[in-house]
Amino acid sequence: MNFKKLKKTSSLAIGLTLALPTLATDKHNDEKDIDTITVTTHEATKKPGMNTEISEQDIRRDGGTNFGSIMRYQPLISAPGNISGSGSGKSSWDRSGFTGYNIRGLDANRVSIDIDGMPLPIAQGRVNSVGRAGFGSYGIGRDYIDTYMYNKVDIESGATSVSNANNALGGSVSFQTKTASYYLYPGKTSYFGFQNNYDSSDRSYHQGITMAGGDDYLNGIVVLSRRDGQQTRNHGDSINSYPENWHSNSILAGFGWQMTDEHLINTTVDYNNKTKNSHYDSWDRYGKKIESFDHQRSKNNRFNLAFKDQWKPTNISWIDSLTTQLNYQRTNVFDDTDLRHTTKGNFNTQTNYNTKAYNFITTLVKIYENQRFSAGLNGKWSEDESPFFSSAKSPHAIVFPDGDYSKPQADSRSYQLGGFFEDRISFNFNDSHNFYLVPGVRAVYQNTKPRNLENMSLTKLSSNQLGKQYKGNSDFKVLPSMSFMYDINPDFTAYLQYKRGAQMPNQNQLYGSYLAHSNMYVLVGDSNLKTETSDNFELGLKGHPVSGVTLSSSAFYNKYKNFIAYTRYRKNFVGIGNRLVYQSENRDKAYIYGAELSSEFNIGKWVESANGLSARFAIGYNQGKSKSSYLGDKYVEMDSIAPMKTTVGLAWDDPNRVYGVAVTATFQKGKKAEATSRETYSNEGKPIQNSNDDYFRIAGHGIVDLTSYVYITKNVKLNGGIYNLTDQKYWDYLSNNKLYSTSDHKYLDMFTAPGRTFQVGLDIDF
Repeated sequence: MNFKKLKKTSSLAIGLTLALPTLATDKHNDEKDIDTITVTTHEATKKPGMNTEISEQDIRRDGGTNFGSIMRYQPLISAPGNISGSGSGKSSWDRSGFTGYNIRGLDANRVSIDIDGMPLPIAQGRVNSVGRAGFGSYGIGRDYIDTYMYNKVDIESGATSVSNANNALGGSVSFQTKTASYYLYPGKTSYFGFQNNYDSSDRSYHQGITMAGGDDYLNGIVVLSRRDGQQTRNHGDSINSYPENWHSNSILAGFGWQMTDEHLINTTVDYNNKTKNSHYDSWDRYGKKIESFDHQRSKNNRFNLAFKDQWKPTNISWIDSLTTQLNYQRTNVFDDTDLRHTTKGNFNTQTNYNTKAYNFITTLVKIYENQRFSAGLNGKWSEDESPFFSSAKSPHAIVFPDGDYSKPQADSRSYQLGGFFEDRISFNFNDSHNFYLVPGVRAVYQNTKPRNLENMSLTKLSSNQLGKQYKGNSDFKVLPSMSFMYDINPDFTAYLQYKRGAQMPNQNQLYGSYLAHSNMYVLVGDSNLKTETSDNFELGLKGHPVSGVTLSSSAFYNKYKNFIAYTRYRKNFVGIGNRLVYQSENRDKAYIYGAELSSEFNIGKWVESANGLSARFAIGYNQGKSKSSYLGDKYVEMDSIAPMKTTVGLAWDDPNRVYGVAVTATFQKGKKAEATSRETYSNEGKPIQNSNDDYFRIAGHGIVDLTSYVYITKNVKLNGGIYNLTDQKYWDYLSNNKLYSTSDHKYLDMFTAPGRTFQVGLDIDF
């Protein structure tokens, strides 16, 4: 562990809060008797680590209309994406949109995304269509959601906890669907909500309806959402975003049933689909010339069925609660692209990614004296397929007798079994529980194997030959964790934790694309890949240091081994002969360190005349480098590490809750990605050379947002906001770090974020 780096970054998170424990101790000494009940209430839910909750109210307040904008004010969480027409690491038929979430420098499939515990499909790489330029890029992302359908979003930063069934190296984002019990309470047996809003950034209209009814014994909910929009605006001086129009529909139905005094049943069915039509030009990878003029029709849908039973037995002493849930999910992605290439003529390409999955999670909780035991089992089973068609015919008929392109990956089947045990032990000091020891361990086994290799075979490559290359892969890992927590005051806790993390190879890495469109090389997965692993250390403070202040801060240092990337070889390859081969491999090791702080201040708690005034402040900083196993390589800055980001906000909410207004400023430093020669290294025994590529520097920026609301009546609220108030021209670093400095300025302009935009909406709640 590099203590110098940990010391450097700890000063940002811990230094900002150094004085608060002293203030908090004095404050709570005076209020010892008052806070006795608070200690008992919060003790049961305290846990270490940086855990963020974005509520339904937060989503509305901050203008979170889509997969990316719900994270707009998070210091070390963001949503990278592609735009239509981009050429850097993207083929003509790859779709635009968000590829996933980036948390503390790890992104895409190294971050778990789930809905009610059911993981979403992985992001799909597209190396078969753009060759090595596409390494680390994704043609199909993980956006299967509508933000209106959820009561909250739970975010876990860093390697996931042992209790999280969806283990991942970078963290997890969990969407919790709406339930009737969220809106109903004793005395209120029905709820109706209507939301109608417009967002000028993509000219989108949204209509949403939520209806719930029932009581503590039996209740139900129905949620409907419709969105219609166009392309997201850029802020280019010379070229506008390419035209597109899209539509999405979401529906959710669920019910809760207190079947007996011991059993509470919840069942949910939800469906989401989105269709899009777009016209765009595809540029070469360096952004200097247009290569084709394209039209794409794309759609995706997700269907999910969830069943959950919460059992609180009254006659079994060793169980306080046992929660069991079952999920079924089906997703379908289809893109149909007509291309008019400047030199290769016209052709059509159709890409698909279809999955079917089942999920099982059970968790037991028992509190005994000063210990809280929790344990659980989980299982996942999934099948996926990637049908592919292209009418293009290769000029290299000897090498590619079946056409230019092959399937992006083999069909596969995967299952995972896991279990965990965690014990939180509380120690008494001065008659209060204020020190905790939390040991835990997760064990996980995963098995993946290819299917239907006959539908991936070519004239010179039979399914039997493919079977020699694509085999089953399995691994078993034990992931321990240890945490210490100390209550500085009953509501303010310091923690120190260690977690072992693991990311098992996915089907794209194991069975990825077989033939590229070049006659020079082959790209292929590796069935013998090892699991990526990490050691994670974190020190933090969280809670309420003084009345009116909410604080969460941490410093972290993470080490990673066996990162999967592509390595170049020249060797005989089954069915192809002696060729250049790029093969996935456990090639890199890395480290990431950093610190983050999020805080909110209720100023009215301190100054009576300022009742209703509040402020928030957040800052995130991280650094990370990786090093390959190549001869002579050195540690190089990881391009997935976002530059430092700060958010400052000031809000006024009328004490009578009639109106409110807020100003929020976001500042992010500039950064230039550092190029390497790892993707072009010949791997022939000579030291790796420095890269000659020069990436476009993403300039720092500062944007200001102004939001407000007013209650026209008790049940009717008008709200809106102006975003990027100063009309700042800027680029998002994580989405655009591989742009070249030599690219045409028109090409670079395409990637700018929207300028000044606005939202306006009407909320009706009864």
